[in-house]
Amino acid sequence: MDEIVVGLIRRAHGLDGEVLVELSTGDPDAVFTPDRVFRARGAPGGRENRLTLTQARAHKGGLLLKFREIRDRSAAESLQGRELGVPLDQLRDLDEDEFFLHELVGYEVVQMDGRPVGEVVTSYETGAQVLLGVSAGEREILIPFGRQLVIEVDRAGRRIVIDPPPGLLEV
Repeated sequence: MDEIVVGLIRRAHGLDGEVLVELSTGDPDAVFTPDRVFRARGAPGGRENRLTLTQARAHKGGLLLKFREIRDRSAAESLQGRELGVPLDQLRDLDEDEFFLHELVGYEVVQMDGRPVGEVVTSYETGAQVLLGVSAGEREILIPFGRQLVIEVDRAGRRIVIDPPPGLLEV
């Protein structure tokens, strides 16, 4: 089953089992809905938990979540550092110009004239923008992933066409 990470549990909050979660999704209102079941993964020994969301509320740039299975601070503390995953088929369909960042890994990046730049190996969310980490030989080039630079994303061909400003590829 394909799954996407939508958050990282940072710490316990309060005494009743709430946890503070750092978001890894741009669509938290659609993802963090009551009765959704998440998979908490990343525990020592590969152990995982299924957690049913009962409540979500905004807090300091993230969300405070309450799960049916977590009833006290001690149980919440045991989740610290765990990733929350959701099966892809439970998320909304993406619009034509929307992408899950993990799906871009492996895409070939080329300039408008067809000259190769490299291959997407990772992505970085800086808060201000998303950067694609593109492997170009022995170095990584950071390319802003936005309409000003990205001309086309060809899902079928697994290719991204860019129009870089002078000097971007030499940095």
